[in-house]
Amino acid sequence: MTPAPHKVRVLIVDGDAILRQGLTRLLGEHPGIEVVGWAIGGRTAAPKIVSYRPDLLLIEIGSQPQDAIELLEQLHAGGSPVQRVVLASSDVPDEELAKAAALGATAVVRRPPGSPSEVQLAQLSRDVVPTLLRVGAASAPRPAAPLPAAPVVVPPRREPGSRSPQVVGIGVSTGGPKALAAMLPRLPADFPLPIVVVQHMPPRFTTSLAESLDKSCTLRVREAADGDPIVRGRILVAPGGKHMAVTRTAAGEVVQLTEDPPVCSCRPSVDYLFASLRQVYGGRVVGVVMTGMGEDGWVGSRALHEAGAVLLAQDEASSTVYGMPRGPIQAGLATAVSLEQLAGAIVDAARGMPCS
Repeated sequence: MTPAPHKVRVLIVDGDAILRQGLTRLLGEHPGIEVVGWAIGGRTAAPKIVSYRPDLLLIEIGSQPQDAIELLEQLHAGGSPVQRVVLASSDVPDEELAKAAALGATAVVRRPPGSPSEVQLAQLSRDVVPTLLRVGAASAPRPAAPLPAAPVVVPPRREPGSRSPQVVGIGVSTGGPKALAAMLPRLPADFPLPIVVVQHMPPRFTTSLAESLDKSCTLRVREAADGDPIVRGRILVAPGGKHMAVTRTAAGEVVQLTEDPPVCSCRPSVDYLFASLRQVYGGRVVGVVMTGMGEDGWVGSRALHEAGAVLLAQDEASSTVYGMPRGPIQAGLATAVSLEQLAGAIVDAARGMPCS
């Protein structure tokens, strides 16, 4: 029996959501190409390269040129064998492309600037495909055993887990207010841990969200203020437009609000919160990623997982947008749980019971 031809495994790195989603769909329709995943920038691409083992990267260098160059520098310095194809908008200077080539970019495909139409996307896909197939075919010899069709999950090594969590961190975006309103009221009045929540919303909207949730929950809910103590029986929601971190003081753990630059294009950011939780609590955290667009929370989930924390993520069927939960679930970092069962899973995890 003749074996099926090997598909070129591509990871797309692109900060433009329309372009990224369009290329993922159109390239995935080609019989010789498999899009194994995507990342919105270099900071989320690096761990995915390890987990998904692509043959090559398609790196867009127009919307976030410095981020793309930094990723190429990192790959070049580390001697990564993964081939790099750069997708450059027409206004990217030639010197930037020369720098990309010096850092290992195998080929460059030009594209028009701005958000592409469906017709432009189709044409761009036709321009990109021959390059991907050519570069993929010229890459290093493959192992004799075929790679599986699904992304190869290689979760990072974990520190010994803890059965005594001290805090719950929740990250959520698109569809979040409705999902939080369905889940948080199911937590019992004797819930044993404090809860901190990042919901992607503009300033002032988070005040109304916290007030609405406070009326329906047995636990107290309020919008976080700088210096608020982290205490059992209270849910603190990050204010729109500010990052929320947890920091340790002589008097105990408190909230710290900052106006640091956006992380993963978000402020407040789930990654920002999760990074602080790891620093303060190590693995004694229950991390929860719920419905939302984008990848905020992916890097933070990985950091918490490495420390031994318990990670839960809302499953695809119950998510309004299966963007944020997808990465932690597919990478084997988080247990997928339906919205209906999420409160119960959080209670079990908070009490040190295993999550199935």
